[in-house]
Order: sequence, then C-alpha cells, then structure tokens
Amino acid sequence: MILDKKETEEIICFVCECERSDIYLKKVEVSQSQNRRIQEITAQRKTGKPLAYCMNSKYFYDREFFVDENVLIPRQDTEFLIENILKNETGEKKNVLELGTGSGIISQILQSQRPHWQIASIDISFEATKIARRNCEERILIINSDKFSAIREQRIFDIIVSNPPYIESTEIENLDISVKDYEPKIALDGGETGLDFYGYLAQTARNYLKGKGRIYCEIGFNQGNSVPNIFKENNFANIRMVKDFGDNPRVVCAEVPRKDEKY
Repeated sequence: MILDKKETEEIICFVCECERSDIYLKKVEVSQSQNRRIQEITAQRKTGKPLAYCMNSKYFYDREFFVDENVLIPRQDTEFLIENILKNETGEKKNVLELGTGSGIISQILQSQRPHWQIASIDISFEATKIARRNCEERILIINSDKFSAIREQRIFDIIVSNPPYIESTEIENLDISVKDYEPKIALDGGETGLDFYGYLAQTARNYLKGKGRIYCEIGFNQGNSVPNIFKENNFANIRMVKDFGDNPRVVCAEVPRKDEKY
C-alpha cells in the first residue's frame, strides 16, 4: 500500500504537533524520536491498518479521541445523529442512556454540550468501556453490560441514543479491508437483515423511557423505511426519519406513548 500525500502530511503533523502549512514553510524540525515514530506509523499504515488506529487518534466534533481496534473509528455520519439530538432536546436536566458506547464520543459530546444532563452509557465489550472511560468525563457513567441487562426496568430516562450495528452479516466480507479486517465485527454486524438491534430497541426501550421519552438511532442509508416501520409496529409515536446532507436516511427518532396511552 502506498500512502498518499494527505496521509503523509497528517502523520507528520500528528507526531510533530504542527500545522500542514508549517511543513511547506520549513518550520518543522523533526527529532530522531519523532522520525522513528513517523516511520512506525507509516509502516503500520502500509499494511492496510486504518490511520486512526496507527496513531491511536481520531478528531471528531473538533476534538481528539483515543481509538484502537476495540472500538469503531468515529465517522461524520454520527455527527449528524448528535446534532439532531442537540437540535431537538433542550438544555434542561435530562437523564440519558446510550446503548453501544464504543469510544464514548456520543456521550462525551452530548455531555459537553448539555452539562446539566445525567448520562450513562452501556457496551458489551469490556475493552471498549476502557477506551470510553479514557475519552469521557468522570461524571459519565460507563457500564459493561450485554444490552440493558445491567439496568433495572424503571422508566427514568428521557432519552435513549444508539448507533447500533446495522450492516447485514453477509455484507461484512464485502466491506473495505480497512473496515472488515480491523474494526470490531461486533460493532458492525446487525444480523441477517441488519435490523436485529433495532428490533431489540423497539421491544425493550419503553421499559426504560419515561412517558413521551424519545429514542434516537443512527441508521444505514438503505434503512429509511425498515427502521421506522419497526418502531411503528411496536406502537411508538411521532416517528421521524431524517436524511443527512447527502440526502441519505441517517437518523430515526421515535417517542414512547404516555403511560395512560394504549400500547
């Protein structure tokens, strides 16, 4: 694998803590230790390993997060999920539960933007929770659990948010080598139809959400009809599907009926 100019510049800037313009203005002096680090990262990248894993770093929402092969690399699609939550939810005190912590980026950004919220986040992977703990403020509760199994069935949350696995099992091997060979399959594989996790959420989330509580999910580009239908079949109300800036389905929001409403 041959590195392109942009990635080479990114590696140099990361190791030397400089701007791209500094490279061409000859303002960068590279020490021996920095040169060794640049060569190490370059050698790893040439194997096909994603650059974010090579550097253990990914910028997301204008801040740096630690990542390794135990968590998905943050993607711009997830910014759209976060923006929709912030746009629709006020800054007043809310209890928020994230299902599928990963690197912790969703919980941490929400906490930074809504400091009065109380946020808990769950992941089945113990290694992922260690990464999230590294990336998140101490006040965010990080829980190692298989889905909701560690949470008491009490309707105390105002919001549940999830960026679940949503790729069809048979499609995993068709993904780019940088994804299928390096990123955690447990965070990619959504079952035979890619919809397993949404079915679970639609069937169980009301046991944890207050009346009129809302659930926000990131979805795949081809799930704009199927995911809303799953929530509709489970009697959720005010179901919305939101497209991203590329006009692709990206977020589904659904509301739990009040306790006195039929469901």
